[in-house]
Parts: sequence; C-alpha cells; structure tokens
Amino acid sequence: MGMSPAEEVDYILNDCFLAAGQAIGKGRRLDADTIVWWHDRYRDAFLRAMLRTNNSWRADRHRVTAVGRFLGLRALHYAGDRRTIDVACAEKAALDVESGCQMQAQQDRANDG
Repeated sequence: MGMSPAEEVDYILNDCFLAAGQAIGKGRRLDADTIVWWHDRYRDAFLRAMLRTNNSWRADRHRVTAVGRFLGLRALHYAGDRRTIDVACAEKAALDVESGCQMQAQQDRANDG
C-alpha cells in the first residue's frame, strides 16, 4: 500500500531541500530561519497541490528536484557575496520559483487543451 499525501510530503520536502543545498554548495550556509521559512511555506503548498492534482512524490520526483535546484540557485543569486543565505534571499528566490512554476503550469494546460 502506498503512502498518503501527508506522509509523502515529507519526502518531497527532503528531496527539494537536498537539491537546493546541492545548488547552493559548500561555500555558503543557510540561516536556520531560512530553513524554517521554506519548510513552513512549502509543506502546506506541496500537500495542497498533491491533494488537488492527485500527484505523488514518485511521479513528480524529477520535477521536485529541478525546482529545488532552481530555488537554491536563486537564493544564491540573491545572497550575492554574503556567506549566509537569509530569509530575505529565500523569499525572493521563492517568488522567482513560484512564478516560474505558474508559467510552466499555464503552458502545460495550454498544451493539454
């Protein structure tokens, strides 16, 4: 028997944040508040999306890791020369990623229609 979306969402977050960390690399660090902010923002959002679309972590794992890498790269961009990625960088990165995801979803719907 498969996992429920509430159980799968933790795996999704782990994959997403691992990919973000890989994109950020060893030369920078995430402020603890940044990790909490991302977790709080995306746990509920991912769970709602899974329930709405009936997608699973296994089916969307490739997309989750790509989005995680993008999130990390955008946060790194906003951090500039600073060694620590703070919540302000995380918020800007999240807006970029979410905008990109919305555009991709619109394109997917247009292609399916």
